[in-house]
Amino acid sequence: MRSMRTWIVAVVCLTVMAWAGLVAQRVADRKAAHAAIIKADEAFCQATIDRNVDRFRSLVADEATFNGGTPGQTRGIEAIVKAWTPWLQAGGPTLTWKPTHAEVLVGADVGYTVGTWERRAKAKDGKTSVAHGEYMTVWQRQADGSWKAVFDTGSEEPAK
Repeated sequence: MRSMRTWIVAVVCLTVMAWAGLVAQRVADRKAAHAAIIKADEAFCQATIDRNVDRFRSLVADEATFNGGTPGQTRGIEAIVKAWTPWLQAGGPTLTWKPTHAEVLVGADVGYTVGTWERRAKAKDGKTSVAHGEYMTVWQRQADGSWKAVFDTGSEEPAK
């Protein structure tokens, strides 16, 4: 009888230890994924600032949807790169953003960033117009471990 209790206690202890190890690993995975999507979001903005089409393209998933839920919704990487051409060409308008919050789902393979953006463009009269708003980007870990934007949308602050 005593050996049976010892065996049961050992199994319970091993089960608890294994479960605790899995929980700790998931927490670590989510923290790493959180840092990775923030870094990807910042790199995405920097690619736009640098007007680097190749870097921009490398951070967008092939099947991505941008401006999701709006009349200007764009699907697929080629259409997205084409739509973003003005911001990626020298002398074009500028678009910058900064993530203010990020979350990662429990599987540590999907997450989102939200933040603020600023758009500057020169009008025909030479004056610069400035607009501000907020955005949300959904990120997905790829098979190679990189993170790519799969959905992006935003809204502009109403005129004051």
